[in-house]
Amino acid sequence: MATPCDDKQIPGRLRYKLDHYSTHESNDDDTYFAFRRNGKAFYIHVLPSQFVDSPMTKEKWQSYLAVIRSGEDATVTQDTDIYEDAILDWVAQPFEPLFAELAPNPTSGAKLTLANYLWPDSFYLVLDVVCEERRPRHVEGKRPPYRPASLWLGDEIVDDVETWTALYDAAGIVLSADDPESAFFERPSKVLIDNETTACFLKECNSAAQTKNELEVYKKMAISNLDPELRVCRLHGVVSDENGAFFGLLLTYIDHKAGPLSNRVDPTEPDVALRTRWANPVEVAVSALHAAGIVWGDVKAENVLIDGDDNAWIIDFGGGYTRGWVDEKIAGTVQGDVTGLAKLKEFIFQDENQPRWGLGQQ
Repeated sequence: MATPCDDKQIPGRLRYKLDHYSTHESNDDDTYFAFRRNGKAFYIHVLPSQFVDSPMTKEKWQSYLAVIRSGEDATVTQDTDIYEDAILDWVAQPFEPLFAELAPNPTSGAKLTLANYLWPDSFYLVLDVVCEERRPRHVEGKRPPYRPASLWLGDEIVDDVETWTALYDAAGIVLSADDPESAFFERPSKVLIDNETTACFLKECNSAAQTKNELEVYKKMAISNLDPELRVCRLHGVVSDENGAFFGLLLTYIDHKAGPLSNRVDPTEPDVALRTRWANPVEVAVSALHAAGIVWGDVKAENVLIDGDDNAWIIDFGGGYTRGWVDEKIAGTVQGDVTGLAKLKEFIFQDENQPRWGLGQQ
């Protein structure tokens, strides 16, 4: 079972981050933990069947596995609460000297490319336990069980994409972050293309159906006469390799530190001018999309981002719908957009006595 962990910062004396972990119940409960530090990847293998003369540690590990498999941050036992962060620290802490040795701090001004992130220098580590003592071990020459997420959508789609947008090599894409050092630890979102002249949001390609839908929408945008001033997320290009595998979409970068619209509407602060500044451009943009034969689809406040200048941007053309905004029967249609837009305007102009929309989950 593979589990993404949202790049949680792992407590400890050295800076590193969890990338993901996976556990295999059918194979002696062996578990892999993947950490990143300074652009390097570390894969820690924990195999409890090979703990030697360590019954207490085996028992502790079984309780840890229960938390890991539950998908919760903590599990209450008869004796104490077990927190996920404590488990991760227990696994990683013995390896900190190896982290420091194998992934030293980068030199000043060093940069990472997306290729560095997708195919990092990787190290295979094993957590041995002997007589209740954790003993970290680096297994040189063994390849970690890792490959970057990608999609193969077929030659026909690859050939078509090349006719209306650009294909980018990951080696020419530079990772960026407000704190430059963070680019060496975090899952990339902001990247720089075209010799670092253009900032983009990197959206990983994880779902074939969603990616195909997005490409169809962005193609319509590219070949239509949409007003370039419309605040609608657009595609700058696709990250791919020489075999035609897609790794991510390069989208309009929107600096939205204040969060999406769902976090900005405050019923206790009825600033009509500001709310109008958000509502009107969204309505204009949706009308222009419909005129170009494009359906927004997943209309909701979470899919409207507010940038640093209080401008509202429409995002997410992957399809789907969210209960409470668009009825499933009309999802993906112009009628669904119109219905969702009406609820969106009601949400924006609500007063403190009106219920809030937008908390339904897909």
